[in-house]
Amino acid sequence: MFKKNKSECLPENRICAYCEHARPLGDSGICICDIKGLIKDDGVCRKFSLDLLKLKPHVLKLTDTEENSLLFT
Repeated sequence: MFKKNKSECLPENRICAYCEHARPLGDSGICICDIKGLIKDDGVCRKFSLDLLKLKPHVLKLTDTEENSLLFT
């Protein structure tokens, strides 16, 4: 009943680098979009559709060695 739409995501994730229609060109900061052609990674358009596999997960940083030993033993 209350399904979440793919286009309803956080505003910082609505960039062309995370879109289903765009594919990055190496490390150049440019993507090839099926709709618009050559675009920058940080561009935005109306046809944005989030590709969940392109999102990078947040990495948990553990600094305390005692915490590490408690978690991983």
